[in-house]
Amino acid sequence: MIKTPIDLQSCIEHLQANVFVADKDFNLIYMNTHAKKTLEAIEPEIQEVFQLNVDAFQGGSIHRFHRDPKKVEAILKNPLALPHKADFVFGDVILRTVVNAVYDETGVLEAYVVNWENVTESKKLENALNIKLQELNDANQELLKRNWQIEQDEAELKEAHAEQHKTHAYLNIKLAELRQSNQDLENFATIASHDLMAPVRKIINFAGSLLENDTHFSENEKFVLDKIINSGKRMRLLMDDILEYSRLAGHSSTFERVNLNDVLSEVLANLSFEVMEAKGEIHSEPLPIIEANKTQMVQLLQNLISNSLKYRQEKVPPVVNISSTLEDEGFISIVLEDNGIGIKDEYADLVFQPFERLNPQIEGTGMGLAICRKVVVSHGGVIKVKSLPDQAGAVFTIKLQERHSQ
Repeated sequence: MIKTPIDLQSCIEHLQANVFVADKDFNLIYMNTHAKKTLEAIEPEIQEVFQLNVDAFQGGSIHRFHRDPKKVEAILKNPLALPHKADFVFGDVILRTVVNAVYDETGVLEAYVVNWENVTESKKLENALNIKLQELNDANQELLKRNWQIEQDEAELKEAHAEQHKTHAYLNIKLAELRQSNQDLENFATIASHDLMAPVRKIINFAGSLLENDTHFSENEKFVLDKIINSGKRMRLLMDDILEYSRLAGHSSTFERVNLNDVLSEVLANLSFEVMEAKGEIHSEPLPIIEANKTQMVQLLQNLISNSLKYRQEKVPPVVNISSTLEDEGFISIVLEDNGIGIKDEYADLVFQPFERLNPQIEGTGMGLAICRKVVVSHGGVIKVKSLPDQAGAVFTIKLQERHSQ
């Protein structure tokens, strides 16, 4: 072994570090106590890799326990490569080595000193840290992407909000214009109705007076006067319906709790003569209490029942059945079913348009169902009609809110 002062060798022997010394031919000539104990702790791994026990290390060539001896020899022969650092893996154990050269006073290589340590746990921690760092980096990248997406969403939201603000302002303008238009329409309808009603009333009265008091008219002249009177009455009825329609368009409804059974009783009292004349039957299940405009509910049911009485089959007494069901989301459905002449599906929407009369032979103004739809719409509902398959009659379905938020 290389001669060293006793105190220096003693220091190396008791050093809490792992130290090997190899001669210039790479034979292991010394290991300190700490190195031997460290190797003994991982002896199973050493035997698995090198088939050597710890005692076989000292005095043997370093080539015996290096996986690539030629590479080690090439590295150790090159002084410029020293100190040489490398990790050695023994199964699950990792040893980190640092090799330095020892020269004599003349610069001749005498030995190699190998300092090494077991870095298995620190390597595990390092690998775990790297994994966590990678996860953190991935999470950071995902966060950056999400932040970018949030910024994009915020920009889109601001743009949509600005557009919504513009749309809201535009709608407010149009709503004001619509209210003014409705008011103008109601004013016009009121004035027109008042201005036209007086001459129409006079025409009816004068024609009726002539027909009753003058006996010299021929049958043809009496027929013409009768036509004038009937046309005047129809004109008066039409103006009343137009005025009512315009009022529905121009005013918001005032809602209260309305018992629809009471509404139906009032309607049947109003239509008692028409029901008796048609020999009709009106049947109804118990109806609910809803928040509505009572006057308009009377008008709605009265127009629908009157429509069923008018459009009945010839020589077949009209029968009207009324029922109701509670729907989801606070709505109720009222169903009115009759056995009349029915309505073809292609006319299911047309019948609710003003002045539409699908059967001109039956008396009417074409405003009854249009008023019904106005009433339903003003209550936030919908009204539909369909014919019964393979049988006569029509089914009107009205969907209304049970309550209205104030």
